[in-house]
Amino acid sequence: MSIIGFPIKVIFDTSIYIPFINKGIAYPTAELNIEKPILHMSAVVIEELYAGAFDRISIKLLDRMYETFKNLGRLVTPVASDWQKAGKVIARLGNKYGFEDRFLSKVTNDVLIALSARQIGAVLVTNNVKDFSKVKEFVDFKIYR
Repeated sequence: MSIIGFPIKVIFDTSIYIPFINKGIAYPTAELNIEKPILHMSAVVIEELYAGAFDRISIKLLDRMYETFKNLGRLVTPVASDWQKAGKVIARLGNKYGFEDRFLSKVTNDVLIALSARQIGAVLVTNNVKDFSKVKEFVDFKIYR
């Protein structure tokens, strides 16, 4: 996907932040061909990051990230209709793919992240193309592949 010349809203999935936070790895964001990205944070992504933060340094880093996105007005939170849509999409995914209960909670977050991107017209950047491609069958959103 090549998007050059005008500002584009972008949301990074949790799968992008974790390798960067843990090891400084920025793939595929290092190859992102967007000239003027405007980075937004999904509230669902920040929740997932906090859920995996077990030390003081990580929590302080996430606090700083959260405050930055909040202060910039770039924190995207699913609204009530997103939750309604998520329930419907999860049921359809379960019917089509036969997901187990433990996977349904994970796919819930993926659907909400996709709906967050759609809400603001952002491109979702993820390393988890497999799961988000399934979500894309039922949610119209832009995904960076």
